[in-house]
Amino acid sequence: MQPVFDGKFQVVGPCSNAGGMGTLLFVTPVGTAGPTLVLKLCKLADEEMRARFRREVRLMQQFAGSSYVVPITDANLDHDPPYFVMPHYEHGDLMGKAERLRGNLEHVETVFNRMIDCLAHLHEKQVYHRDVKPQNFLLGNGTMVVSDLGLCTEHASPTGFTRSTQWAGTPGYMPPEFLNGGFKDANATSDIFMLGKSFYVLLCGRDPMYLVAEGIPPQLFPILERCCAVNSASRYQSLASLKQSLQSAFDVLLGRAVGPGKAYALMRAIADRLRLSQQYSPAEVAQFVEELGHLEPSDQHQMCLELPPEAFSVLSQALVRPHLSRFIQIYKGMAENATYSWSFAEDIAKNMKVLFDSDSTTSVDKAEALRVAIIAAVRQNRFAAMDTCKAMIVLAEDAELGQRVHDILIEHDTHFIRHIDPAECRAPAVRAAVVSLKAAEDARPAAEDDDFPF
Repeated sequence: MQPVFDGKFQVVGPCSNAGGMGTLLFVTPVGTAGPTLVLKLCKLADEEMRARFRREVRLMQQFAGSSYVVPITDANLDHDPPYFVMPHYEHGDLMGKAERLRGNLEHVETVFNRMIDCLAHLHEKQVYHRDVKPQNFLLGNGTMVVSDLGLCTEHASPTGFTRSTQWAGTPGYMPPEFLNGGFKDANATSDIFMLGKSFYVLLCGRDPMYLVAEGIPPQLFPILERCCAVNSASRYQSLASLKQSLQSAFDVLLGRAVGPGKAYALMRAIADRLRLSQQYSPAEVAQFVEELGHLEPSDQHQMCLELPPEAFSVLSQALVRPHLSRFIQIYKGMAENATYSWSFAEDIAKNMKVLFDSDSTTSVDKAEALRVAIIAAVRQNRFAAMDTCKAMIVLAEDAELGQRVHDILIEHDTHFIRHIDPAECRAPAVRAAVVSLKAAEDARPAAEDDDFPF
């Protein structure tokens, strides 16, 4: 005969999901033929752990009646050990269904949107989960809910964790700021990082520590990369914006897209707004880049060829920064593969210099803009474009950008780079690259003579 817990619940047996600070038991109400429930008790006597357990119960009760958060059916925090009771979700956690999920993109879309909606329900009350992973989404009773709120934080809450909880969460899913004192200051972007890692695991089953594109639909991988950006400012700033990007991606994947028409309409709207009022809508520009990213490469190339020059001034603004990296990669594809005139190579270089010169552009994006300009200039052998590239190269000044430019110059060793005067280069790393390339060029004829057999 199994024991009775707190005089109210007949223990049926251990729950296979037991772990963490709580032990999970299958129970039924005493004296009834009621449904099987799950009882979670705080197995640790440590007061900090018990305080966290009480917070978890209080937070769950705060969402009573929600269809997105696992509900509490009973609780006794004065009992030793304290416990709460919740429904049994017969299909287990989301990780257990991942393999079946991968074969059906329609189901993937439904699940991803439901995960977003569950977290959005927390975020509406400025509650952030801090341990988002597939195992913390439960399936059953015809629905899916988010669970395990033990690490949740409330914005501006005076309650905090100490000692062992200076950082916590699940390795592989945690955002980098959690390791540098940011655990206590978690926000929407922290959960979005972990949600992106969860999406990745559900899509491919690989370790989430590093994102690898293999096996991921190409429309979805840039979204995962942005979710999981190291810099939180480069991530989606809200679940709503993430959901919008996913919708555009799945429109393409599931054949619902209407072609490039929407992106063209947005491009025209941006150009018209700039022409009439010299203003722009950051949301409109962001949506344009998203739509552009979901087009076929040939449509992307054509649209990049038609972009008005003033659009690049907008793309260089701080409010559009999170979308710039993706745009530059699309533009790079056009520079490498599209058919365009030799004179257009100069336009490409000038457009990239606008991005390069902006104080709002990161060193990473500045370097990639230079790379695109070099590709176009060399491909079309356009001297004017090479001069624009040279102006970008010699003006690189700070140490980080200088090193990134150094690496690009070594990778794209070409005649016009070797003919830059090292004295004009402001960054020591750039100067070193030019000197190295010049020395290699000067050594080539001598090496060839040494190899001559007579």
